[in-house]
Amino acid sequence: MARPDLLKTPSECEYPAEFLAARLLGKRGALFRNWEFLIAGSDAVASLQNTVFYPYLKKYAAPGIWRFLHHEHLWVYKRMNNTLRRAFAPYFTYHEIQTLISCLRYISAKKENERVRQLLHNSLLHDSIQDILTSDLDFDPLLRTLELSLCRQSDLFGGIGEHYEKGGVAALEVYMRGCFLSFLLAQKQPAMLKIFLQHLVDFHNCLGLAKRLRWQIDAEPDMIDGGTVPAELFPKAYSRKDMTPVLKFLHIKIPDEAASAIQQLETVLLGFISQKLKRWSLQRTVVGDILFYLWEQYRYSRNISMVLNTIQLDDELVRESIVA
Repeated sequence: MARPDLLKTPSECEYPAEFLAARLLGKRGALFRNWEFLIAGSDAVASLQNTVFYPYLKKYAAPGIWRFLHHEHLWVYKRMNNTLRRAFAPYFTYHEIQTLISCLRYISAKKENERVRQLLHNSLLHDSIQDILTSDLDFDPLLRTLELSLCRQSDLFGGIGEHYEKGGVAALEVYMRGCFLSFLLAQKQPAMLKIFLQHLVDFHNCLGLAKRLRWQIDAEPDMIDGGTVPAELFPKAYSRKDMTPVLKFLHIKIPDEAASAIQQLETVLLGFISQKLKRWSLQRTVVGDILFYLWEQYRYSRNISMVLNTIQLDDELVRESIVA
């Protein structure tokens, strides 16, 4: 599990795990299944008027969908007993990585502090980390303070400042995501969550490799350890300039042109994870049911965000980017 001081520690809830899983199953049943009304409609936000997403979109426009997801994570986390919180801390921590990275991106660009506070609204990041991100420190000392704080969790987080000095924010993002995933994989957790995290490592490793090939970057990407794909397949794929060895291991078959298109590859890989979690949910275990519910909230948020931000694109291209 992730250490308590990476995430908030609300008062303990005494809900039995089975009761929470049943509530989430009912909430999941209210989600729509057909995306066509949203893609083809002239006003995507208005099309969502009768859904749980609408109040956030009406108040905050397109960014509101991520506020919805933060709120949903917080709602579920508060209703977990301590055993469930320990089990699912890696899941929530993984999603907070993007919150942390987005905040650092804004701070490094000297954006207004209010924007950072908006990103942290209902975030599960521990208050001590949020205090660092909303401090008045310049970026370099803020990053050093953050690194010291994270190193209290694990030495894996050492070198954050060094990577920023060498490669800027882009290198910092890649390094931090790798640090967090390595840290989370080292924790004891239910088998389903462990495999889920391993597939997320595969996801980021595949995208990292695809970006190197697509943009003809003359350097092998840094791979995150711990995925299901054998590490030696990535240098092999890089040397061949072909994603096939990696995708073949995952039993993913897509046209060569799709494998080289970053957006299409991302959609396929997320769909691969979704299908895994859906199959696990059919086993009707508490962990499987809750994990699938949480992922569905992310999948819907991602799809809705994508539709709202691609309204100028041809409908068919938007359909191809929906994670089924």
